[in-house]
Amino acid sequence: MPRPSSTAQPLAPVSPAAIDRSPVRPRSARTRRRLLEAGRELFAAQGLEAVTSHAIAARAGYASGTFYLHFPDKHALFGELALEAAAELEARMEATSAAAMDSGTLVRAQAEALVGFAEDRRDLLRMVLRPSGEAREIGIALLERLARGVADRRREAVASGRERDCFQVDVLAQAIVGLWAHVLAWWAEDPARASREELIRTLTHFQLHGSHAEVGSPCLVDRPVATEPAPEGDLPR
Repeated sequence: MPRPSSTAQPLAPVSPAAIDRSPVRPRSARTRRRLLEAGRELFAAQGLEAVTSHAIAARAGYASGTFYLHFPDKHALFGELALEAAAELEARMEATSAAAMDSGTLVRAQAEALVGFAEDRRDLLRMVLRPSGEAREIGIALLERLARGVADRRREAVASGRERDCFQVDVLAQAIVGLWAHVLAWWAEDPARASREELIRTLTHFQLHGSHAEVGSPCLVDRPVATEPAPEGDLPR
């Protein structure tokens, strides 16, 4: 039987609901899920280039033929993982946008959603937000999908009167997603580089006010107050 092509296919926009509506039997769905999880673990440990479809099948406990019943190649499996991640992140961002809140609170809630996603999907994030090599095409498509979501939410906010029409929306969306991608990928490589709160606060401040912080002026988003550690043996009050 001819083996399917290993050429990576572009990541087409798919709604989050579409992922859950695949007409597969329960047993087949479990097999597919095991293959996806095996691929995720191997990609995180070795990178997309080093992993083979045979290794994914073996990690999941199946023969190679089972892999090809579900995916034409490893790129298709990686693309589905990226698609699931995009759908999850979009759902988190849409949940914050649906809540009635002022713009400052909304931007902070979105930053919290982003950082929470980075914590939960750290390994995959490093590959898709700094795409290179075989992951490049899929990573770029994912970033474009996120930018479309940002642009759509911005247009809705302007149309409803919640935001002023000050920007070219597509340019703004590309700038915001570029900021997210670079900062979150940088942080995911080593979370010790900044605390979770400092990351959220800085992303919030930058999106609301840019880098404006003149000497002598107060921070527009307050820094957390540093506390001295209690002497050894003392109980906190």
